[in-house]
Amino acid sequence: MKKSFVIIACISLGLGFFTSCEDYLERGSLVKFTDENYWTNESNLKTFSWGFYDRFMGYGNGSSTNGDFYWSTFSDDQALHSGINNFATAAPASSSDWDNAYIYIRKANLLLERIDQVPLPDEAKNHYRGVARFFRAWEYANLIRRYGDVPYVDQFLDQSETDLIYTPRTARNTIVDNIMADLDFAVQNLRAKGVADANTVNVDVANALLSRVALYEGSICKYHANDQTRATNLFTRARNAANAVMSQNYKPGAKYTDIYNSISLASNTEAILYKYYVKGTFMHSMTAYLNSTTPISGPTKDLVEAYLCTDGKPIGLSPLYQGDETLAKTLENRDSRLGASVGTTLAYRGSAVGGLISSTGYLVRKFNNAAITGNDLTQINMNFINAPIFWLAEVYLNFAEASAELGSLSQTEVDNTINKLRARGGVSPLLITAIPDDPKRDPDVSPLLWEIRRERRVELAYDGFRYWDIRRWKKLGYLDYKVKPDIFKGAKVPAQTTGLIVDENMYIQPYATLTSRVVTVPKHYLDPIPTGVKVLYDLKGVNFPQNDGW
Repeated sequence: MKKSFVIIACISLGLGFFTSCEDYLERGSLVKFTDENYWTNESNLKTFSWGFYDRFMGYGNGSSTNGDFYWSTFSDDQALHSGINNFATAAPASSSDWDNAYIYIRKANLLLERIDQVPLPDEAKNHYRGVARFFRAWEYANLIRRYGDVPYVDQFLDQSETDLIYTPRTARNTIVDNIMADLDFAVQNLRAKGVADANTVNVDVANALLSRVALYEGSICKYHANDQTRATNLFTRARNAANAVMSQNYKPGAKYTDIYNSISLASNTEAILYKYYVKGTFMHSMTAYLNSTTPISGPTKDLVEAYLCTDGKPIGLSPLYQGDETLAKTLENRDSRLGASVGTTLAYRGSAVGGLISSTGYLVRKFNNAAITGNDLTQINMNFINAPIFWLAEVYLNFAEASAELGSLSQTEVDNTINKLRARGGVSPLLITAIPDDPKRDPDVSPLLWEIRRERRVELAYDGFRYWDIRRWKKLGYLDYKVKPDIFKGAKVPAQTTGLIVDENMYIQPYATLTSRVVTVPKHYLDPIPTGVKVLYDLKGVNFPQNDGW
């Protein structure tokens, strides 16, 4: 069968992150290639690979609110401004998370199948094989994180090959092994940073993803499957991959907010891979939503109280804690990342500040750049600060957590990871021989692991990790206000104002009615398979069970 390929004219600006290439198989373009004449040179391979970068959402595209940062409000860190977000009550008919993943898996498989046709040296071919296998691993990692077992396809299939397309769900562990094999190949064959095109997938990016996925799946094995042997193997892989990145020339930026609010991350020493936005060309809307009259989904009292005092102790133990009668007292003697994240002014219903109000009174400020003002800050589809995709802080945290899970974390390693982040926040170092025992600590979590999890929470606040972290730790109970009442509370205010709801202690109550989030196990630890997908497989005679509880 003769297949047509369309290469849409793209503005790459050196990256390909913000290309508008959404469908390489779409008809109607001015430039048309056939399957026989497209796979002829490295330039075409590069152009084809740019389409994969659309999968890095960063701060979103245009006017969308589907970025990885801030909008991921379903956690104990934020209170949604428009009402309580809760677990789904029924499986959806369809899901873009499912559909788009398989679209891009098919593209990756196509690239892998056709690459041998291109007259290139083996080094170049293997680099692009590494790119394809990296993105295939990315898609499958996100699929199993949501759905568990899913069909695994590792070849480019014609739509007529239904017996190969419609196959039973593959065991999660098998898919994880395949992901690890893909990423191992990527690490061994991708070009190094400095050799690969600037700000594209390279060896360091592959190791960063490997550390992320291995840590996640190691946690699933330990806390969900009770498979300590497999968990140990995956934690070891996470630790080693993180260490490979840490051995390169990255270092923490001088300021915590630099990785989040820079006009360009090209010279940022912490950035491993980032989404490049350009004023007037390719923009987003995230800071507009944080600096306009749209109510902000603010940080919860529970998150604010997670930040340590400067002596390295939690607020329940530190004599430096000044209470929370005012925001100034809340911030005094605290980790500076708190102030950098929430600012110095409360804003809430009846007490707006420059038109701003937050569901909890606490603003979200860490994405603001003081040099950006006016419409560039406040207007939809006019924001252009760059978004990190992989960066050093997460790698530090992956290394520390994996090492703690293995029981091998040394003080030197703590100093080279956790304590570098604490130092930037003006917090005393963590000493593994003298860890303060937080009164809020879960009894089934060791003091060391508790502090590492705390560090991950505050360092990566609003960055899209928290929900998935508590899910892999089997801690979704944190989302129930009956378990953690402070997730449905905000700042303490001096007086009730018009439209504001407060509790008996004058803490803002973001919601008029408190609806409990009842966690059902194991139901809520996997998303439901879309019913349309299940029906399609059932019609093909494939045994395709729904996830438990759905």
